[in-house]
Amino acid sequence: MKKCVTLIVFTFLLFSSCYYGSMTGARTLGENHMTLTGAIALPTYLSADDRAEAEETSVDDVPVSPSLTFMSGATSNIDIGISARAYGLGPLIRAGLLPPENELAVSVLGGASYVVPAKLLATNFGLSAGYILGSSLETYAGWYGGYGPDVVNLPENSDGEEDWTEVNNTFYHSVSVGILYELPTRNAEWIPESLCFEFSAPLGLARNLVMFGLAVTY
Repeated sequence: MKKCVTLIVFTFLLFSSCYYGSMTGARTLGENHMTLTGAIALPTYLSADDRAEAEETSVDDVPVSPSLTFMSGATSNIDIGISARAYGLGPLIRAGLLPPENELAVSVLGGASYVVPAKLLATNFGLSAGYILGSSLETYAGWYGGYGPDVVNLPENSDGEEDWTEVNNTFYHSVSVGILYELPTRNAEWIPESLCFEFSAPLGLARNLVMFGLAVTY
């Protein structure tokens, strides 16, 4: 029931977003472990001039960015799942490159997404490393990228409406740092399994901004 509530909340936000970062940390889940993560990232411009210019020109005007990710541990080192973000939905896979019992974790992430309004395919990928502090805190950093429809800079038709037939494909990427905290009451009803805070810096944009993200995992 609690996973259904999370799904409803983030699905209605989904179709107005782009997304940078991962919000899932660097460590694989472990065999037969399933999670559902709802996340939202808020753009924060580094200057008022950048923010005003982005709003005025609509160029690289990054919106609030929600996402929803279901992951399942297929093996101790491989997770498979489905991610919904940036007007699309598709599969993803995460592979851990070190033994799961190590305090240090390194993983690669790859996936694809069908962008519904554009009827085009987007890809995404990443590399991240994390370190366990104590028994419940993971710090991590990573690089994440992808190629697909430019959902930040959507063209408009003569009526001022979004014209998905003219959307351009683009390469996008970012660097991220985050903290993932596993709650001690993870098995209690309605209590999340973990919380994640992440800062992502999109690269290659005309504006200087940082995405501040919060994720809740059940």
